Amino acid sequence: MTDYYQQLGIDPGATPAQIKAAYHRKLREFPAHTYPQEFKAIREAYEALRKGETSQYQDFFKIRPLEAEVDPEILQQVQEKAIAQLEISLEDLIRATF
Repeated sequence: MTDYYQQLGIDPGATPAQIKAAYHRKLREFPAHTYPQEFKAIREAYEALRKGETSQYQDFFKIRPLEAEVDPEILQQVQEKAIAQLEISLEDLIRATF
C-alpha cells in the first residue's frame, strides 16, 4: 500500500477522530508481537497522518522546473576549444581517410 489512508482503511477526508479510531482498530487486528512489520507500517501511517502528511510519496512525482545558468564566457571558451579540435588540415584528412 502506498497511501497512509489505505493502510488504515479510511477515506482521505477522514477527521482526526476517525483516523485515531482506525489506528486503534488496526492495532487490534495486527498486534505488534504477532505482526511486527504490519505494526510498524500502521504506526508510521498514523504518525504521518497525525502530523499532517497525506502520502509517503507526495513529492516524488512532483514536477520541478529545471534551472540552469550558463556563463557566456565559459560557453565561448568551450566553443573555441571544440572548433580548434575540429580544424584539421586537408593533408591530415587525407591521411585519416586512407
